[in-house]
Formats: sequence, C-alpha cells, structure tokens
Amino acid sequence: MTQAELDALAEAWRARWPDALAAWGRVSRMHPPVLHTAPVPGARSFAWYDSQRVEVHVDLRHALARGIGDHALAVLAHEVGHHLLAPVDRRTALRTAARVRAGLVDQDHLVAVVANLWSDLLINDRLQRTGAADQAAVWRALAPAADPLMALVLRADEMLWHQPRGSLTGPGVDVDEGAAWLCTRLVRAYARDPVGGAAGFASLVRTALPEDALRDLDVRRLRLVVCGDADEGTGLPAGLAGDPSLAAPVLHPSLDPAVVGDVTGGAAGTADEDVQPPVADASAPGSAHGTPGNTLLPGDLHAVLLALGDTTSLEDVAIAWYRDRAAAYLVPFPVERTPGVPEALIGGYDTWEVGDDLADVDWTGTVTASPVVLPGVTTVRREVLDDAPALAHETPVDLDLYLDSSGSMPDPKRFSAIALAGAVLALSALRVGARVQATTWSGRHQVAGTDGFTRDPEAVLRAVVAHFGGATAFPLGVLRRTYLGDDGRPPAATRRTHIAVVSDDGARTMLADASPSGDGPTPLAVQALERAGGGGSLLLDVPEGWRSRTAAGLPAGYDVYWVGADTDLVDFARDFARRTYARTPRPRSAGATGGSR
Repeated sequence: MTQAELDALAEAWRARWPDALAAWGRVSRMHPPVLHTAPVPGARSFAWYDSQRVEVHVDLRHALARGIGDHALAVLAHEVGHHLLAPVDRRTALRTAARVRAGLVDQDHLVAVVANLWSDLLINDRLQRTGAADQAAVWRALAPAADPLMALVLRADEMLWHQPRGSLTGPGVDVDEGAAWLCTRLVRAYARDPVGGAAGFASLVRTALPEDALRDLDVRRLRLVVCGDADEGTGLPAGLAGDPSLAAPVLHPSLDPAVVGDVTGGAAGTADEDVQPPVADASAPGSAHGTPGNTLLPGDLHAVLLALGDTTSLEDVAIAWYRDRAAAYLVPFPVERTPGVPEALIGGYDTWEVGDDLADVDWTGTVTASPVVLPGVTTVRREVLDDAPALAHETPVDLDLYLDSSGSMPDPKRFSAIALAGAVLALSALRVGARVQATTWSGRHQVAGTDGFTRDPEAVLRAVVAHFGGATAFPLGVLRRTYLGDDGRPPAATRRTHIAVVSDDGARTMLADASPSGDGPTPLAVQALERAGGGGSLLLDVPEGWRSRTAAGLPAGYDVYWVGADTDLVDFARDFARRTYARTPRPRSAGATGGSR
C-alpha cells in the first residue's frame, strides 16, 4: 500500500474515534489516537494503549497485514477499554499482574500475557454485549487459534456471544469445554472487577492446560495477537505494598461462589444466566491456593515487576515496601520544648522622683518636655511592660540508628520484621523534622549508611534494606565520632539525639571495649548515651529462651524491645511512645558539644 493510501486509511480510522469513545459512554474523553503509518520499532501488537501518556496507538501497516483494516471501531473501542475498564492505570495493572502471578503459581513467564488476556476478555465482552462494537468480527478476521491458551479464550468468547462452535477458534481445535464454561461465568461475575477475577482466571489457565503446553507457549506470538497495554513505567506505586487484597487466597473458579453459586443448583449472583454449561462435565480440576500473610513481600512484588519487563531493582522495591508498611505504625517521636522568653514592651512616660535609680531617667524625654531639669518635677522615666510569653520553641530529637546486617540477621530485602521496626522509628523521626543518621554494620570494616545526619528518607531507607551478611562487630568508631569526636574533630551530633540499635544477640558487641571485671573506664556505648541526651533503644530479635542471657550483656541505660517475626508492631509503637515520653527530659552532659537549636 502506498503512503497516500495509508494516509487515507488513517483519516478513515480517525473519523471513527468519536464512535469508539461513545461506545463507553457520552462523557468519555481522550485525545485522538496516534495512528502510525510508518513501521514502529519494537511494536508488540497492531494496537496498544500507553497508560503513562494515556493515549491509544495503532500500527496501521500491522493492522492491514493482520486483515483488520476495516475494523477501526472495534480496535479503537477496545483500546479505550484499557483506559476505562482494565487495567485503567499502572497501579491497577500491577495489582492485576500480582493476582495473576499468584494464580499461575510457578509460570512467571506467562504473567504479562495472561493478565492482558484477562483484561481483553472483560473489554471485548462488554463491547460485544452492549452492541457498541463487533469484537467477534475482529477475531474471525484474525488467524484461528494456534495454541491451547488462545483456543480456551476464544471458545469462551463463542459461548459468551452465542457464536457457532469453531467460528472463532477454528475447526478441529481441542478445548476443555468445562474450563471454557467456567471462564464465561468468571467473566460475567467479575465484569467490573478486573483485579478480583484475575487470580481465578490464572488458576483456571494453570489447571486447564497441561504442564508442557504452558511451558512451550510462544509468548512472543501471543503478544502479537493480543491488543496490549504498553506500560513503560518503572517502580512500585505508593500504597501497593500495603494492599491486603494482593495476598488473599486464590480461588479456582470452580470453587468461587461468585462464579458457580450454589453447586446444588443455585446461580452465581452476577453471572449471565443465558450462558449454559455444556453437556460434558463442567467441573474443572483445581484447588484454592493461598499466600500466607496479609501483604506481599518485597521479593514477590519484585517478581511481578520483572514479569512485566520492569527493570526496577529489588533494593528499590524493598525501599518502597518498607516506606508503605511503616506508614501504618508511625509513632509520635520525642520533641524537646524550650519555654518562650517574654519580651519587654516600651510603655509611656512616668515621673522620675528623687530616690529612684538615676539610671532610669529618660533624658531624651526629660529635655524634650522642658529645657529646665528639675529633679522630681520635670524628670521622667520610660515605663516598661511585660509582654505575654512567646510560644515554646520545639526542637525535634534527632535519631541515630544502627542496623545489624550480619549473617544471623534476615535480609531486609526479602523481609525482616525488625528492619520494619527500624523503618518505623526512622520515618517517625523524619516526620517531625528530626535528622536521622542510619548506619548499617556487620563485621569489622563492613559499615555503610548515610555518613552523617540527613533529612533524606530515600538515603535512610537505603541503609535500612542494606545487608552484608558477614561477621558481627558493632561500629564503636562511628559511635565515638558521633558523640565524642575523633582525631581532633568535634562530635557530629549537635543536638539532643536518640540512639536506636536494631540487632539480635550481636548487640552485646556494643560492650566490646568494656573491662571484663567491670571496674575499667565507662564503656563507649554508655558514654555515648549520656552525651546524646535523648535516650536509647535496643530493638532485638532474640528467641524468648535466650533473652535473659542477652539482656545480661547489654549496655546500661537503654530501653530494650524484643521484636520478632510474630511481634505486633502496633504494640511496639505504643510501648516505644509510652517509654519515650515517660522519660523526663534531661539536659545534655557537661562534656557534650552544642545544644538545642
């Protein structure tokens, strides 16, 4: 086809754009589609929706090659559906993909394709049912199904739209009729809830197709057939880590009451009643599959991103995860209040009498009133009034956080309840305007972190999720530099600071410089606590049977919190706030440098 013919075809497609928007309602609004008449490098389909730019793209050369040049309305309306129904936005797309991955269990290479097929099923069924666009004609124009996954989807479409058997799948294609019928019920039951039905669809695919068929599916070819959602975004959207629906148990459609209703003969509440089961056995094999816990862990969310082609690192996913999860447990971090000093207000003149302090005479006012100075007669003094005290000055207590990342500690990038408790303290401090110094430590010379106090939450959380996995030696050098100075330099801490240590039994290395007899110089960990002036906390992940032994080897003066995988962080946050505010603020020791400011 010549360029002039392609341009004319583009104009014809553009003329159908208002009808494509109207297929979803009179209030639908999007800017016109991007119609490509030149080859599009890297295009994975003949049409796609860009959720980042909120626009529809069509590769007209590819559409012509697939034989759908005359189906502008159906293709454009379908892509509008990706904007308005499934997946709508990046957050919904990731939620859908996470549920699909849970349903597929161990077939991560199919996550993107299966999630896209599920969205296509909902969109196409909506357009076909309402008569807004003939999606069945598009599938008839495309080549018949060449793999068992597309055959299952197209057979379900035939049942949904009352098309003759084989009209969409092609002749002689072997499809599990029971699985296809369950798919139709699933589509109607979750017609307005793409996330809610995604796991069930994936579970259906996982159980209906043989293991070798799933493994050998040509994913690249499938993506060329399916009208995709080209999401080029990266990273984890805010709030996704705390979404409890992502870790909900997976129900196979044959066990989902919303799909099959009362198995003794009742109907599902939202499924289409005129979609009748085939004569063959309609009960597809499958079982409920659950994910423990109430949220997905960082590694799971990272796997979802990888399945969608996102190159975000596990470290960045973990940072976003801890930020989201810690937000629910933030504590009122301590703030030092300095009483306000009342300011003097200059009032009017009053007579200065003999016997008053001579320094109180206002000579300017006296000679202005009379050039002749008569003590007690013409002499005046300025009256000074006390203003109401100013508001108290609030200075947040800084946080000095030490995170044990030795081999005995769990890797926070996978999950660590104690690291989450540390993130709670760090973000609580940053929320009230405090500065945080975060130091990750393991063996000797294995120290990393923010290298000083900062207000940057990204830098602090990067230290929280870091992990060496080596030996255990508390960084006493950092403690000395922070509170006592080092090599003639002044201490780094310039105002009241709270010291917090996240560790296990390795916290006992804080007393590595202590005399075994106990009669030597004061250990550095105790000196630092006195100089910091803001108290100290030890967050320790130690089995209950070992806690008494561990407690005996800890530095004096620190509050100890036992934090483990089964710890209720709400209780920890409440206990921390109670202990911190019950502590009477004490002035910094005489040897401390600086003060509140």
